[in-house]
Amino acid sequence: MAKRKPWEEAGFRCPYLDTINRLVLDFDFEKACSVSGNNFNVYACLVCGKYFQGRGKHTQCYTHALQEAHHVYMNLGDGRVYCLPDGYEVIDSSLKDIQDMLDPSFTPEAVSTLDSVPVYARGVDGSDYMPGLIGLNNIKGTDSVNVVVQSLARVPPLRDFFLLPSNYAHLRSPLVAEFGALVRKIWSPHNFKGQVSPHELLQAIMSASANRFKIGEQCDPMDFLAWLLNSLHTALGGTRKAGSSIIHRTFQGSVKVTTLKARGEGEEEAEEEEATARELPFLYLTVDVPPAPLFKDALERNIIPQVPLFACLAKFDGQTPQEMMNGDKRRYIITRLPRYLIVHIKRFSKNTQHFLEKNPTIVNFPVRNLDLSNYVEMSEEERAAGASHKYHLMSSIQHDGPPDTGAYRAFVHFKANDSWYEMQDLHCNGVHPQLISVSESYIQFYDAAAA
Repeated sequence: MAKRKPWEEAGFRCPYLDTINRLVLDFDFEKACSVSGNNFNVYACLVCGKYFQGRGKHTQCYTHALQEAHHVYMNLGDGRVYCLPDGYEVIDSSLKDIQDMLDPSFTPEAVSTLDSVPVYARGVDGSDYMPGLIGLNNIKGTDSVNVVVQSLARVPPLRDFFLLPSNYAHLRSPLVAEFGALVRKIWSPHNFKGQVSPHELLQAIMSASANRFKIGEQCDPMDFLAWLLNSLHTALGGTRKAGSSIIHRTFQGSVKVTTLKARGEGEEEAEEEEATARELPFLYLTVDVPPAPLFKDALERNIIPQVPLFACLAKFDGQTPQEMMNGDKRRYIITRLPRYLIVHIKRFSKNTQHFLEKNPTIVNFPVRNLDLSNYVEMSEEERAAGASHKYHLMSSIQHDGPPDTGAYRAFVHFKANDSWYEMQDLHCNGVHPQLISVSESYIQFYDAAAA
């Protein structure tokens, strides 16, 4: 009978576990071998943090183990750990925190308490952080992507869907997989530090968008948000049918558009005739900001005007006409509001020389109880009954600085402790809600208030 090897004995503990250095471990970047560049069958050296391919003889892992005397490696696909060059699998409860960081997992019970029970965690460097309030690395011009991800990651039905990979594990979409992985890391209590990198999601975005959105080039967050929502909807098997994906079930509403066609009669003033109204779906509402006046104060400083959000929303009152380029006029009124509403405050436009311009007008809005009843088509019975269409702000994306060189940040509401935070890349700081309502808000996310 062959003699059993030491690691086959009951109670055997790998003698190299104390060489693991958790401070150098980072699983946020592309999982590719640091030598060959290949991204399959890749292992992380738990001693130095570098990635290598394979674990058999003559592989990069095996060579690294012999040359550097680094013996503990984790498979980045399934989280299993091996000791090289001996080749045995290491099964030890002390490795669970590393496996949890590599692939965070949630139970439905844990997900159900995220908005009601604050969770506090501590990184390996001793720093404290709250899951859900995690900074994201700005990988050269990716602040515009970070603010969108931070906002979407706290919309409950969307977040809860992506926290449970069983909802989409059957799909072969890198975009869906990486978006879900990043959402899980943002909410994970097992991170080794209070920040994560969106690098793998950014790589998937570059590929899925055919380099329309690239690392190193700041994009318009609204353009990116519209693309991301539609791309996720399609990748999740969504169709034109209402409610065919979690994206549409969360954000889709509908608006009735009535066109007034202009017709000329000789030299006389044009007359208008009403065309047939159409009902169209939307994932977000775009509102225009009045042009900023060229006034200056006594010190010759430009005066930044302020307008209420309701003045911008007048576009959807069903009465105020919007003139089109061809002379037609359109009237809009909302026929169905979604549970979670996205409002796009149109600040950027191109002038006749095709240069990007920004309207700095401050749009004032209520943080709580935004009443949209005047912009929703309702029956007389509904109005008589006092039907409510109120919303609470969940997050607001703001642009600071010139249109071409500015930066983006997000103000987010954390439901578990009913507090507001300013999120700008790696930074997360508490903020008073009154400061949010007088900012240069660009994109807003709202949650329908409970009746």
